[in-house]
Amino acid sequence: MIRCGMSETDITPQLGLPIPGYLNARFADGIKDNLYAKAAVFRRDDETAALISIDALDFEAEDVKRIRERVYEFTKIPEQNVMVCLTHTHTGGPVVNCFETKRDEAYISFLIEKAAEAVASADSKLKPVKLGFGKGKAENIAFNRRYVMKDGSVKTNPGRKNPNVQKPAGPVDPDLTMMIITDTDDRPLGAVVNFACHLDTVGGNEFCADYPGELSRILKAVYGKDFCTLFLNGFSGNINHIDIHAESKPDPYHYKKMGAVLAGEVIKTRPFIQCREDVSVKVKSKILPIPLRTVSEDEYQKAKELLASEDTPAIEKVFAEELLVFSQYKTKEIPVEIQVIQIGDAFITGFPGDIFTEFGLRIKEEKPGFVHFLSSHTNGRHGYIPVKEAFAQGGYEVRTTRSSKLAHEAGDIMTAAAIELFSS
Repeated sequence: MIRCGMSETDITPQLGLPIPGYLNARFADGIKDNLYAKAAVFRRDDETAALISIDALDFEAEDVKRIRERVYEFTKIPEQNVMVCLTHTHTGGPVVNCFETKRDEAYISFLIEKAAEAVASADSKLKPVKLGFGKGKAENIAFNRRYVMKDGSVKTNPGRKNPNVQKPAGPVDPDLTMMIITDTDDRPLGAVVNFACHLDTVGGNEFCADYPGELSRILKAVYGKDFCTLFLNGFSGNINHIDIHAESKPDPYHYKKMGAVLAGEVIKTRPFIQCREDVSVKVKSKILPIPLRTVSEDEYQKAKELLASEDTPAIEKVFAEELLVFSQYKTKEIPVEIQVIQIGDAFITGFPGDIFTEFGLRIKEEKPGFVHFLSSHTNGRHGYIPVKEAFAQGGYEVRTTRSSKLAHEAGDIMTAAAIELFSS
């Protein structure tokens, strides 16, 4: 029989701290809703897995290691059995250096402690449970944000009603995948929910968990105040909420609409999910040496010229500065972790970056017959991971910065490794 415990801790930062996610610096002057670190611990016999979902933009691999070490101190759960997922909210605390925004070490230490406390609390609540899996569809709320223009170029977010747009440059993944956890009397305890769309629907200078926060609020209202919802952001590097064909732009509370749509799909699907007690737990991972891109002498000199020129637009100066900073990296490759938690017939697959949705669709196509939870921004921060053809197309995601630095083949290498882990 499988056992599970779930818990959440409040990680809302103090006002005045920076909010990462944009090219410009922002400082928090309000709170739309609180931010949380949420944890679920799964145990079957002598195998244990801990899953953490944190309302924050990203986390460096060394900070993930600190969480894992602290979790081990609290619970003795092996470090390699802990998966740390970031929702990628663009209205969270200062956890990383991001363009003009700097990380706050005191807040990061606070968050690490709170995340580990969530796991320890979940571990203390372990009890026999039933688990079940389901899949719904959430269509027309997430869109590929890269578009082929009439001149053949590709632009990211080309603007609403742009007459030069020809078609989207790639697909979307409308799957809403869910795990439902109940006690042995079928009373609901919590859920793990997976959907692919950038958490950047709010904007502004107030802390907010974005649409997963609203999803969680609604499910608590339906299933009880202790119902714990862990959200895993899918492979959404090229996916956001903007419908460029809409008559009007999204309002400031669009995140509530998205959360309501996802919650409604969970509620609608829940009665058809069969929960079982005889569910196994396994954890696998692999460290891959992934090459970094190289900066040519021409690119280096052009960046210096752009910075020196008074005529260079401010945004281009930001990208030029980013390229110069990246060009000073001493290493030619970095270790990248791919991790898989298998729970029954479901695979929770973690990739440490902002990976394009095509790779998730490839995994689902290569491994049909399983339930796939695909989690980006997991166990580290390695920036955008586009498909190879995107580099020739252009667009924001492929411009070389500290947030987009892996070699062109990185996504293919990582996806192949994940598929191999499924079979091992």
